[in-house]
Amino acid sequence: MTELPNESIQKQLRDLGYRPENMRIVTVSAMTEEQLDACTTQENECFYNSYMNVIYGKGDRYVLGFRCEDPVIDHALIRLGDQYFDPTLQAAGEFTPYTFAILTEFTVFDMIRHAKSNKDFPPDVDYIQSKKSKFKNVITS
Repeated sequence: MTELPNESIQKQLRDLGYRPENMRIVTVSAMTEEQLDACTTQENECFYNSYMNVIYGKGDRYVLGFRCEDPVIDHALIRLGDQYFDPTLQAAGEFTPYTFAILTEFTVFDMIRHAKSNKDFPPDVDYIQSKKSKFKNVITS
């Protein structure tokens, strides 16, 4: 993955209709092998994996946002304590820490509540866009 300059990340997010000034940029780290082995890691299923990992206590928060690549890619991962992890990408092979722009984070209760109003699918970027009024701090009108 190619790291992007902050200005490029902000421009891409703005072009997509977001408020990058209200989004936190974090570094996603590698989990220990023991942590990764305990996680759900279906290939190319970041939203499902992150959802299941939070339900089963492998993460504290379901984190929705964008991998800061060129172009930015909508993605979900987990937060455990004050660290961010991506079991989906890490399980796929060689993992290098990367930059992630956080759109929102959900506790397990909020994540399940939003999934119920999203036909039992984990919240994703399209879902957040459909609920603009609830996320107007990070979505432009």
